Amino acid sequence: MSKVAEKCVAEQIIHHLNNRSFPLHPMQFGFRSNHSTETANCFFIEKIKSLLDKRGVVGAVFLDLRKAFDTVNHKVLLSKLSNFNFSVEARQWVESYLFNRTQTVRINNQQSDTLSLSTGVPQGSILGPLLFCLYINDLPSVCPEAHIQMYADDTVLYVHGLTKTEVAAKLTKAVLKITAWLNQCCLQLNVSKTVGMFFSKTNDCSENPDVLVSGEKLEIVKEFKYLGIILDSNFNFRAHVKTVCKRIKFNLANFKFIRNSMSTQAAMMYMHSMIFSHMSYCLTSWSQANQTTLKPLQSLYKQTLKVLDKKPRQFHHCAILRKHNLVSWENMIKHKNACLFYKIIHGMAPPPLREFVTIRTNQHRITRGVIRGDCIIPFRKSTFSQSAFSVAASREWNNIPTCIRDLNTYRSFSSNLKQWLIDNMICQH
Repeated sequence: MSKVAEKCVAEQIIHHLNNRSFPLHPMQFGFRSNHSTETANCFFIEKIKSLLDKRGVVGAVFLDLRKAFDTVNHKVLLSKLSNFNFSVEARQWVESYLFNRTQTVRINNQQSDTLSLSTGVPQGSILGPLLFCLYINDLPSVCPEAHIQMYADDTVLYVHGLTKTEVAAKLTKAVLKITAWLNQCCLQLNVSKTVGMFFSKTNDCSENPDVLVSGEKLEIVKEFKYLGIILDSNFNFRAHVKTVCKRIKFNLANFKFIRNSMSTQAAMMYMHSMIFSHMSYCLTSWSQANQTTLKPLQSLYKQTLKVLDKKPRQFHHCAILRKHNLVSWENMIKHKNACLFYKIIHGMAPPPLREFVTIRTNQHRITRGVIRGDCIIPFRKSTFSQSAFSVAASREWNNIPTCIRDLNTYRSFSSNLKQWLIDNMICQH
């Protein structure tokens, strides 16, 4: 099947799901319109910080499925499709798409024997990830007492409790139910790569209780890379910032070496694709780190601007920002936060994120904030939780002029906001 035909079929399936009473689970963030790793990470961190604001500990288990896409049972998948109210003809079409598939490997002029595939959905295809999402769609219903979030086969479950011991017991119970469900669906948990983590507001040095899976102890870690972000037990993001700095330093060294051989247009392209892309990836999540942690990245940002404009390190970077119409490091964070906030308000982001955003209404009395369409800044008890996206982005949103907030399209909002931030940039030097 061609990619065009696959895309057409995938769009029809999504249209069918959106117009029926059996849509994809709201906690499935993978391979869906308006969903991304950014929104998945943002919701996960936001939810945990809101739970920790109630005191106690949050324990999480990051599940690793062994060859998840390759072990999908076709008969089980087809039976699950009937639960989504697909017609007999549609299920027969999917069956013909899956059955009698073969695979072979070619290296130069050597080709392996052809083998038939009795299980699995095609990886690298358009339909494969969507079918897998349908396959595991009912996973969160297995243990409603735990929070479960999915990004295709990347699944994390987490629970809240007053102590680590209480949390560990809840996790063990939840993982037991999930393991049984996985066995029924012909999926296998890779225990050696499945890890646990305890999140808290402070550095808790107490001993970590055991979380068991089929009698085996899970490894309890202090850091874990989830959807491209290195999470730590206190959300200080030092390890992630250090990793990003390492990548940028390498690309910045190359930029310095080749800059004199590049046109300004080519240099801008290199800067955005090889340096700024690392800085902006999921920035709405890890920019919650404190200023001391983020300072090395701010320094690299300024160095990049000076290389772009062929200026020495001592040159004032604000002049370069104005010359090339670029935002400052601080405004890059504000722009990213405000853009995601705009998407949440206008239904262009996963619905679960709407839980953390509240626009003022005239239910009680008409105020200036109601007329402006301001957002209610969420109340957080601790300084730790006040760094959450919902709090920072709400404050930034309320400072944006109404004429920009009321723009009808995301593209016009993003471009006008960027220009407003540039025009109102205040030089701190």
